[in-house]
Amino acid sequence: MELLARSWGIWVVRGIASILFGVITIMWPGASIAAIVVMFGVYAVADGALLLSFGLRLPDGKAPYVVRGLVSVAAGVLTFVYPGLTALSLYVLVGAWALASGVAELGIAFAIRKDAANVAGLVFAGLLSMACGVALLALPLAGVIALIGLIAAYAMLNGVVLVAAGVRIHRLFDSAPAT
Repeated sequence: MELLARSWGIWVVRGIASILFGVITIMWPGASIAAIVVMFGVYAVADGALLLSFGLRLPDGKAPYVVRGLVSVAAGVLTFVYPGLTALSLYVLVGAWALASGVAELGIAFAIRKDAANVAGLVFAGLLSMACGVALLALPLAGVIALIGLIAAYAMLNGVVLVAAGVRIHRLFDSAPAT
């Protein structure tokens, strides 16, 4: 519980990184798909590393964090190992990552529900990730522009939700009486 109280900043940093990824994606819509793959890879590795570092420090209940972190790092590493990804394979990679990340985010919310007064933000982030993943996997031929728009919108909305969750965790534990 004390680690969760001290880790609110991880959620905020993840959210800011997600927002920046979305904004950069929108600012450079004409960027090549290779540049978008690299941006996604950097974001996914950073997101996963933050969650792994947090999850591995937990005395118990670390599995959802570690799984979510590993999924993110694996997706990011795949983008660097196979930099020649096409638009279709990027769709599949980002879709699978978002779907798996959403499931893991729901697992995190479930794991901390007894310790946190309200996990609605994490539940929303998980459902949002899953919805984005399903949309990408269900519509793989919708086009690169649609992919860029969907990824950017998801990243920014997810970032706002993660920042809000971090602030909420901080306020929850900041106002709680010391024991």
